[in-house]
Amino acid sequence: MFQWKKDVPAVAPYSRLASIYDYVMRHVDYVHWASYVESLLARHDLAPESLIDLACGTGSLALELARRGYQMSGSDGCAEMLVVGKEKVKRQGYEIPFYHRNLLDLSSLSTFEGVLCLYDSMNYLMTLSNMATALQQVRRVVSPGGVFIFDVCTESNSMRYFRDMTDKDQGDGFSYTRHSYYDNGVQFNKFEIRFEDPQEVVREVHSQRIYSLSDIEAVLEDAPFQVEGVYGGYGFEPPTELADRVHFVLRG
Repeated sequence: MFQWKKDVPAVAPYSRLASIYDYVMRHVDYVHWASYVESLLARHDLAPESLIDLACGTGSLALELARRGYQMSGSDGCAEMLVVGKEKVKRQGYEIPFYHRNLLDLSSLSTFEGVLCLYDSMNYLMTLSNMATALQQVRRVVSPGGVFIFDVCTESNSMRYFRDMTDKDQGDGFSYTRHSYYDNGVQFNKFEIRFEDPQEVVREVHSQRIYSLSDIEAVLEDAPFQVEGVYGGYGFEPPTELADRVHFVLRG
């Protein structure tokens, strides 16, 4: 079991990780994920022009979809992640508006033909009641007849990749240790991050609730959406509890 250093201050999730997030997540294939989103849209005969990526983080997926011609926007509950995202898209010559909103309060956002919420962002909703509230909020920003695509991480994923795992890495001016574990339906990722200039050591704890498919399906029964499709992984087969990830396609 990883032991935390004493007297390391705790900070809000992603508030300090934001500055190194793209390095930590450099293994994520956003090109493949964007292609899968497009395949889901095509499968359901959808051709939205305007999309918003909720819980967009530093905007990597939004940027990839903007490259493909979509009119993109992004929203995230962490202001520090949005600062990185704004700098990144500006540096690459794109204009993507970003909004500081969390999934439980999307007030004042305009409507979009397509809404995305990927990379198990819905798992950060720690109760089914919060998930139901988030679905109500999302419905407000989906145009009539529009689409909402989201995914969830499964228990199989947590048991396979986050069962008492510790890894260490370092980059330009920083290093970190991450301890990941799964306990009683919650996946934890604990980061201890050390910055060199100025010297600083901080701790972040990220928690995700892992729901059964039956629990999510029960919430969707009362949600203001029509379920168009539910798929395991990045394909088009029906999901099982053994899938690492499940994607949902909902129609507004």
